[in-house]
Amino acid sequence: MLVELLSLYQFLAGISLLVFTLCLSNSTLAKEQIQVVTENWYPYNYLDEKQQVVGQSTTLVKQVLRAAEVDFTFDLYPWTRAMNLAKTTQNVLIYTILQTPERQSMFHWICPIAAKNLHQLYRLSSRSDIDITSEQDIKNYSVAVTRDTFLHKLMLKLGLKEGQNLQVTGDDKINATLLLAGRVDILPELQSSVYRQLVTQGLDKSYVTPLLSLSANHYPDYCMALSKPTPLELVEKIRAAHQKITDQ
Repeated sequence: MLVELLSLYQFLAGISLLVFTLCLSNSTLAKEQIQVVTENWYPYNYLDEKQQVVGQSTTLVKQVLRAAEVDFTFDLYPWTRAMNLAKTTQNVLIYTILQTPERQSMFHWICPIAAKNLHQLYRLSSRSDIDITSEQDIKNYSVAVTRDTFLHKLMLKLGLKEGQNLQVTGDDKINATLLLAGRVDILPELQSSVYRQLVTQGLDKSYVTPLLSLSANHYPDYCMALSKPTPLELVEKIRAAHQKITDQ
């Protein structure tokens, strides 16, 4: 009887060890999961005709995460929602984000992911009364920007005031619509993004006129960033993959 009980104990112990080993193996082999969030900002990140997130920055971010052997999902949100997720939730990556001083301590930064591209100030071509020769002139006109973006903060620094001459929206498309409808005087935007908006509405490029490019001195790196609660081991794994790809 004692021998039988001992054999049963050894059998059960062996089963337990096997289960533990399998669980440990599965845990080791499982890839980390990253939620990637971004906004609609052509040409860096936007939805194509198949409603897939694409763009110049998107291509690089996907290459980096694949090289890091990390599983990922992509979600396109209004910028404020994307930022809130990236500020508070573990294993969230946000891009294309400019590394401004006020954002520096909020994230783990991986830079750069795209070349700097200066925004231009656009007016309707029919509005020849609008004359801007320096950044100091901007505050004399009404401007539309997307909330919590680099441009939003920059316009405030240049002296514009929300609710007066600065309209703050949730999306770049709304900003373009406001300009085309004559509800704001000026739209600060990338040339490629403005022209894409015109094409989608059946308008010629000549419908708007560029006035001035914003100073390059305002522009930090274009980056991707990981949320602060993300484990440092995972951050460094992704950073190393980015370094390897950009060094090629």
